[in-house]
Amino acid sequence: MGKYLYMAVTSDKYELPLVVEDSAAELANKLGIDAMSVYHSIGCSGKIAGRKIVRIRS
Repeated sequence: MGKYLYMAVTSDKYELPLVVEDSAAELANKLGIDAMSVYHSIGCSGKIAGRKIVRIRS
């Protein structure tokens, strides 16, 4: 299994990166939300408070 990066990006068509972290917990800490919210948003709509959360293989 490869390594992943977790990103908060803009929720528009450009999806510009706002925050990039090595783990969901680190991303959640930077965004001030729970790590489970990050995992949930990846599995569902991907949006939290106007930001889209994505996971990419690095």
